[in-house]
Amino acid sequence: RSHAYMSQRLCEPAAWFDGFFGDPRALEETPVGTFIRMRNAVEWDQSEGWSYGLRVRANIELPRVSDRVRLLVSRDEDLSGELRDGPGTADRDDRTRLGLRFIASEQARSQLDFDGTIRISSGALNPRVRARYRYVHGLTRHTLVRATQSVFWERADGFGTTSRLDWEWLPDRDRLIRWTGEGTVSEGSDGVDWNTSVTAFRQLDLRTAVRSEIGTFGYTSPQFDVEEYFVAVRLRRQFARPWLFYEIQPERAWPLDLDTGRRGADWRLTFTLEIQFENERSRERRRLRYFGEDAEELPGGLMLEPIPVEAPGEAGIDPVLDHEEEDDDDDADDDSDESAPDSGHD
Repeated sequence: RSHAYMSQRLCEPAAWFDGFFGDPRALEETPVGTFIRMRNAVEWDQSEGWSYGLRVRANIELPRVSDRVRLLVSRDEDLSGELRDGPGTADRDDRTRLGLRFIASEQARSQLDFDGTIRISSGALNPRVRARYRYVHGLTRHTLVRATQSVFWERADGFGTTSRLDWEWLPDRDRLIRWTGEGTVSEGSDGVDWNTSVTAFRQLDLRTAVRSEIGTFGYTSPQFDVEEYFVAVRLRRQFARPWLFYEIQPERAWPLDLDTGRRGADWRLTFTLEIQFENERSRERRRLRYFGEDAEELPGGLMLEPIPVEAPGEAGIDPVLDHEEEDDDDDADDDSDESAPDSGHD
């Protein structure tokens, strides 16, 4: 019961925003069914000029193998835990990976999974294996913490580990505030590669949402340096078809020039067109999850409305907490009755 409350009231809205914005974090959760994203981005950087990128991400069910096994198409940052997926982390090299994920354990508050991937590129292959454990703990009715620990090995960087902590506040189902802090240590790095950010999500309507982010990242060795500060705002909207989205993201960044030690100030702008693919079985399961018992009573036309991946259900009510509150109210009433003077006559 407590898990149902946490899932519906806190976790699912957070997953809605991550899924709606195509955030790499959405791949960490186990999506319902098969889902594929294709993102075409045109990026302008005041220092670097124009660039174009095509990125594909997928999490595909393999029911003939096992319900616990998924086929992954991801990127290096998805598996290493990098927070950003924009111009500040754009790479000239293809960092796409193909592999499998095995979900070893999926409990009410925790999940343990294992990944095995290889980088898909024209150069040498870079295999990677990783074990990850995630634990979620609700603090109040509107806040939770999410701790994630990963241990990995890859040919390029050797052994390493990543620790991440998220704090999420959901004032209502249209808004989410998240703080994230993360650090990675590996044989390929001298110290800790770290990053932290505060992200605010706001759902404007069923088709539109805004994501604002302020953050920084850097390293601790050979000396502590902040590699970049940044502020970004992203508007995302579904249009024309339920599977078609566009994004506009202006950004202001203050990167550190590693050669001169001076900090610059750059404007950046990103235009993104995203196409989503999903099998009918997956969409039907998400539709039922999103609309709940009212799904079968909805007119057919409404079924064409966009249902973002991992869309939240109705606001959940925790039977355990509510029952405890009712008991407290009853106890308070009993106490007041006992303390009230007896107005009756013998």
